[in-house]
Amino acid sequence: MYGLYQIVYYTIIDILRILKSPFFILLIFILYLQYRKNTQNPYIATISSIVYGMFGGLIATVAFIYLQVYLVPMDFLYILVVTIILALIDTRFVCFAYGGGMVVLSNLIFGFPRVDTNDLMLLVAVLHIIEAILIILNGNHQSQVRYFTKEYETIGGYTFNRIWPLPLVLFVGDIMIKPITIIALLTYGDFTISNYPRKKTIKSGIILLIYGLILLVTCKIMISPYFPPLLAIAGHELIIQINKYKEKTRAPLYDNPKEGLRVLDVMNKSVAKEVGISEGDIILEINDTKIEDPKDLIHIEVTKPSKYKLRFFSTRKGLVNKTYQGKKKTLGMITLPRVP
Repeated sequence: MYGLYQIVYYTIIDILRILKSPFFILLIFILYLQYRKNTQNPYIATISSIVYGMFGGLIATVAFIYLQVYLVPMDFLYILVVTIILALIDTRFVCFAYGGGMVVLSNLIFGFPRVDTNDLMLLVAVLHIIEAILIILNGNHQSQVRYFTKEYETIGGYTFNRIWPLPLVLFVGDIMIKPITIIALLTYGDFTISNYPRKKTIKSGIILLIYGLILLVTCKIMISPYFPPLLAIAGHELIIQINKYKEKTRAPLYDNPKEGLRVLDVMNKSVAKEVGISEGDIILEINDTKIEDPKDLIHIEVTKPSKYKLRFFSTRKGLVNKTYQGKKKTLGMITLPRVP
């Protein structure tokens, strides 16, 4: 237990030290610019990524030490080169599973490049386990409402775009093994039209966690040196294709009702939030005016009424009538548009 305490203590010190490096600061600035394009609150999204990334880096470092993973700097260069080539084919290949798996297979088949195949696959397994944990804990943070077209109908859904910079300590070297602190980037890009955001990310995280654990076990029991890299590539691709198939074939969670407007998102400190409207509910009437188009909401809000009488269908309570009268607030709803 004392040994674990020391590992955690010195890992935290190393991670805090790298946070002050110019490279990490530049990385965080780029991360902020990326979030500014895709999220409502890029500051919160960036801070969240840093905090969870540090947490993931700590867990990964402890795992690498206990698994005795030792690598050489060239291993990462080989993976980087292969990943860049694969990215030219499809951006989904920007993943350690594909890059690491291809490098290991090349070593086993052609004898080049010279890498420690088992340690490299352990690295891939651990990083996917960490990614799965971060998806479960933080994957739905700052999810974005999106409109999709399915069978000529506009439906609502959500996209996820999370990036976690992981400061972690790895032991590298051929003869003299020494610890170095590096930054690994884990990304999560996904979408759903058939699940609530939180439910979707939990499911995705659990599936990826199982994948990572199975990969870790195969690396330790060593049935065949070819099995871990083949499993890494095929398993990861299978997860992606099954996810796409499910989203295409399942009934959409948010479609246009016969009457009213479907709510896709509710803003904090809004009238909708105050009266208990949530994602999936259907707005039927506001101040005795039937709501059939998003423009109806704009027209009502422009008049700045002193109170709101709302009639809506709640997915949890059924038909609800609520009145809001108090501090003036925005209605605060994002609804699914009606396409003629």
